[in-house]
Amino acid sequence: MSYNVPGRHAQPSWDDGSPTPPWGPPVSPQQSQQYPPQQYPQQPAYPQQPSWHQHAAPPPPPPQWQPQGGPTQEDRRWAYLRHSAGTSLRGINAIHVTRALERLHSRDQPLAPHGVTLFFVTEAPTQHLGYQVLSASRWGYAGPEYDNLVAFLTGLNATAETFIAQHEKAGRVWDPRDPDYLMVNVGDIQRPSTPTRYVGIGMETLNTESRQWYDVVPVLLSSGISSLQAMSYVPGEGAALLVDGSEIRVVRDDNRRGRGNDLVCNNPLDATQVYSTTQNVPEKLGAQLRQAWPAFQELARTLAGHLNPSGQVW
Repeated sequence: MSYNVPGRHAQPSWDDGSPTPPWGPPVSPQQSQQYPPQQYPQQPAYPQQPSWHQHAAPPPPPPQWQPQGGPTQEDRRWAYLRHSAGTSLRGINAIHVTRALERLHSRDQPLAPHGVTLFFVTEAPTQHLGYQVLSASRWGYAGPEYDNLVAFLTGLNATAETFIAQHEKAGRVWDPRDPDYLMVNVGDIQRPSTPTRYVGIGMETLNTESRQWYDVVPVLLSSGISSLQAMSYVPGEGAALLVDGSEIRVVRDDNRRGRGNDLVCNNPLDATQVYSTTQNVPEKLGAQLRQAWPAFQELARTLAGHLNPSGQVW
């Protein structure tokens, strides 16, 4: 008689003399189970693979930005000219801040926040790539004629057309640096002894999206900030058009993170970086420069059509 825990079913005993369990008799440790040998189909013979060291690896392709055969002398000159014009315009905009603040401190007639710059090149064998970039600018006094950038550019275009007509009637070419018909008043206004060629025009302003010039003037006067400090406090912006169709945007803002976008252009600024260009440059300008862009283009066409109609530089 066996005793079972209440609630549990009686389990059959598998001792000697008991029925065989349902999964068969136990296997003795001394007995080894025998399995029939497995038959596998014979694998086909594969041809011997060549060694990886039989052939040298091909050379890596040249970088995407390196033109086939390298940049030409013409490419280098134009890229350097674009970069020089952009950096020159940025420097002129910085000087514009210092001169405007100096006139405010001396209680002279204040300067307007806009300016126009003309670019010329002249042969200079001792300079990089054999030429030098010259710049001559025009700044005006504060007032309705110069405070409005569109009116400023439109007035300059009318003046240029008048001077051009007078000189063409006399069979001569008008030079904006001519003392008798002067269009510029700052910079390289003295014509050098070597011949020069007109290569483009720029416009710059002290009015930006973050600060307007006449809004910061009271702060500058009350804080006693120096002219050099004002260059860091007051940002600026500019744009340039060259005779080869290059459109350049210039940003001057020491408080902006990153300096990589100070100059952008629709043509290479570096002859070895032929793909480093920016399309639709006018759309990236600030509101005032973007609004003045059509008038700026008209002035650029007037000057280029008279001073350098063929677009030849070198």
